[in-house]
Amino acid sequence: MNKIWTTLLSTVQSKITPLWTRIRLWTTRAYWENRGITTLRQFFSKLFNIRPRDKTDYYPFLSWLVSKRLAFALVVLIGLVSLFYIFVFSPVSSTIFSESATVPTFRYNSIPLKFYNGQAQILAADGHLAYVGSVQDAAAAGNGKLYRADGSLLYSGEFSDSKYNGQGSLFYQDGVLRYVGGFVDNLFEGEGQLYRQSGVLEYEGGFLKGQKSGAGILYNSGGNTIFTGNFLADRLIYSEFLGKTTAQVATMYTGSTSVYSSSTEHCVSMDEINAVYTADDGSDTLSEEWVLTEVLVEDSVFPTTQGEISSINELTGYFGDPVYLGYTWPTLTEAVAVRAMSEAGKGRFADIDMEMTSSLRDVHSVSSYDKNYEFYIYVYEMDGLTYTFYCDSSTSPFSMYSITMSTAQESAGEGGE
Repeated sequence: MNKIWTTLLSTVQSKITPLWTRIRLWTTRAYWENRGITTLRQFFSKLFNIRPRDKTDYYPFLSWLVSKRLAFALVVLIGLVSLFYIFVFSPVSSTIFSESATVPTFRYNSIPLKFYNGQAQILAADGHLAYVGSVQDAAAAGNGKLYRADGSLLYSGEFSDSKYNGQGSLFYQDGVLRYVGGFVDNLFEGEGQLYRQSGVLEYEGGFLKGQKSGAGILYNSGGNTIFTGNFLADRLIYSEFLGKTTAQVATMYTGSTSVYSSSTEHCVSMDEINAVYTADDGSDTLSEEWVLTEVLVEDSVFPTTQGEISSINELTGYFGDPVYLGYTWPTLTEAVAVRAMSEAGKGRFADIDMEMTSSLRDVHSVSSYDKNYEFYIYVYEMDGLTYTFYCDSSTSPFSMYSITMSTAQESAGEGGE
């Protein structure tokens, strides 16, 4: 009986084993790859065997006869090129092959991008990933991130019409935050914070058209507050110091200072904002406080609401004709400013001779300075203030300027006290 079952089992196995072997072969990847390659090889061998054998192998086209196989081969070739284009330049490729099938990838100039709205990745002309974020009508719109060619993040935030518009953050190439706040058409605008490349906060407050404008706070390279007040065209509005007591000025400017005095003159240099001020002795007034009457600014650019001015012709166009022009000799305030600019390598002035002793590091007693030193000045008046611009000759640009209150303005201030 056992012999019968053994024989029967052997017979069944002999029938099943070849079938099972074939099934296992059919389910292997190598089998289908070989079958596919063999089929493709045979197909393309026949396809490109375009030599016609008789006239029925031609298509008549005008005065020519075109091989049917050649025409078919061209159609297939065009089809393959089209498929390649679709896979490389349209979201189909990223949908199939990328890890994130929900975010398609486009080249910046691809046709499908022009009709796509939603989240996308965009490649630049050199092939690097330039943008990841929201896209509308072929433009960055909504939240997104912009990358440099080296892969570093340039900007992260809101876009409109492929420009920074709204709230966002701008970064230095090493990844350090450069600016965070409002943008309008790629320029800082609204409230924001500006950082140095070291990562230290430089300024926080208002911006307009990419420049500091409005109320703000300025910080030095150590991150300490040095000025709290208003700005225009990226510069302090120095005229706001005028009429203030020295105690009030100390709340506005908190940076380092240097005091200079002679037997008849005195002034204070606000070293970290490039300005020197003169104050009137208030010991004989009711408040007994010193009041600022002049601020001298060590800058060759004058800010206005219409833009920056750096030439005498532009000044005349802005203020009108000067009330005075000609040569003059220095005061202690002007001599201190010229000396500071000369030491810093700024402006066009030659150094000025000055003899002084220092009891402390920031307190200087001036025994003499060159009072024959000459400036050529242009003096203008506007809105109760007098502006004096200092040049080294009548034909050169100005290198610094001072602001003082007019006589009527000073009298009104004293009456108010």
